[in-house]
Amino acid sequence: MRFLFTALLLLTSTALLADSDHPLVGSYPGATINRHAVTNYAEIMLPQNKVTEGMPFNGKTIIGKHTGHIYFIEGEHSPLHIAENYLDVVKRLEGKLILVCRSDCGKKFSDELLKNRHWTRNVFLSMAGFSQASNEHYYILAQVGPETHPTYLQWFIRQPYGDRIEIGQIISEPQQLQLGLVTISPDALSTEPDNSPASVSFGPDSAKGGDHPLISRYAGAKLTHRTDTEYTEVRLPTGIADNNKQVPHLTLAGKSSLLHYEARKDQSTLQVFRNYQQALQDAGFTILFSCEHQACGEEQRKLLWQGSPDWNRFKSYLSNSNDKDDDYRMLTAYNTVNEQDIYLSIYVLKSNGSTHVDIAHDIVELSSMQTNRVSIDNAYLQNELSRSGKVVLHGLHFATDSASLLAESDTALAVITDYLKTHPGQQFYVVGHTDNSGSHSHNMQLSKARANSILQALVKQGISMERLLAEGVGAMSPQQHNGSTDGKAANRRVELVLR
Repeated sequence: MRFLFTALLLLTSTALLADSDHPLVGSYPGATINRHAVTNYAEIMLPQNKVTEGMPFNGKTIIGKHTGHIYFIEGEHSPLHIAENYLDVVKRLEGKLILVCRSDCGKKFSDELLKNRHWTRNVFLSMAGFSQASNEHYYILAQVGPETHPTYLQWFIRQPYGDRIEIGQIISEPQQLQLGLVTISPDALSTEPDNSPASVSFGPDSAKGGDHPLISRYAGAKLTHRTDTEYTEVRLPTGIADNNKQVPHLTLAGKSSLLHYEARKDQSTLQVFRNYQQALQDAGFTILFSCEHQACGEEQRKLLWQGSPDWNRFKSYLSNSNDKDDDYRMLTAYNTVNEQDIYLSIYVLKSNGSTHVDIAHDIVELSSMQTNRVSIDNAYLQNELSRSGKVVLHGLHFATDSASLLAESDTALAVITDYLKTHPGQQFYVVGHTDNSGSHSHNMQLSKARANSILQALVKQGISMERLLAEGVGAMSPQQHNGSTDGKAANRRVELVLR
């Protein structure tokens, strides 16, 4: 009670606190609110030291509810007087000072503190260079409340020009992420057309169709768009763009469902994204790729879809462009459900100044037309290597019980060569396999000889030998049972394996 009673008295005149002030610390007398923002389950950085020569920035990241204010004060006030009053707040709350700067935090301090922290940077953009200014400025970080559940207070105080003083205040209350807000229901997928259970809907949607039966929306989100296509080609990213602005991806053909949601503005992309990650992993999905913030690169979706007739796939509700500094996270995942291959990407974005969190589900249910390949193309090679790190090289033919390549292999070799030339950074094992006919020693020799024949053929096409290593494993790693003719045929193969 003493803690709460004291808090209500801090930095207030006899007037009641303004509605937008934090109940713990009110505004400085005479101050007006220039900006105010609240978020839950977001990351923020707490500095642990000044940035001086020989002392790099060291920070502590916490997740929680953060309330930010920018206050302006006009008139005859000094930054020192205001800073001393906030120090008195900490003392009266019986708190602990973690860091205090009196124009000596170091020029790079504010950059290190605010960069890569999307909520802090967006709300406190005007404070981005406060420690670089030659004018008088102060920074205070303190911890108040019980050690088991502390509250953190930060103040930025500076006089940018004239008689105006700017105060930035952040009050952070740590929170545990709430998980379990997304559900996965594999049993809801129907093996028959037009026979799926009704999907679950949360809140007033502005689009028809409800959720996909496989995966729910994030709790409380609103469905704004849903597009279903019975058969189309979809690109799902498996990496970030390279120096040639090419995004590694799967090119998949099948039934497509694209859904867009808006989540409440008080939800962070971190909380939303972690829920999808957990739900997919709990349902047995393999996460093929994920990235967050700057690790995703710039214009990930735009580069992914460049050159495609469906280049504007996400339409107006989720721009294909994204800046590397956006509060952006995404993943691509895969699972087999009821003998059906399911691939999906989840995109979570909160744009600067946005009042909501954008969520997109891009779901592909593969058609049987794509699962029974007897030849290869670039998309097949890229898909298999992205998914499992290896690929069977269909279309290669040898003379019976020999390592001599037949002329009918030329088409497949041309495709393989083209793929290797467009992915010069990748290195491979070329691995030969046989069925179980004949002796073990003969099969080991034959499988390696066939792998070496492929290697030599690729080298003749201009592929560096340094990228390839030929090996044979005989009959020791079959794809199917050797008890049938079809099984033996499937087991006689050559694979490229990433190394």
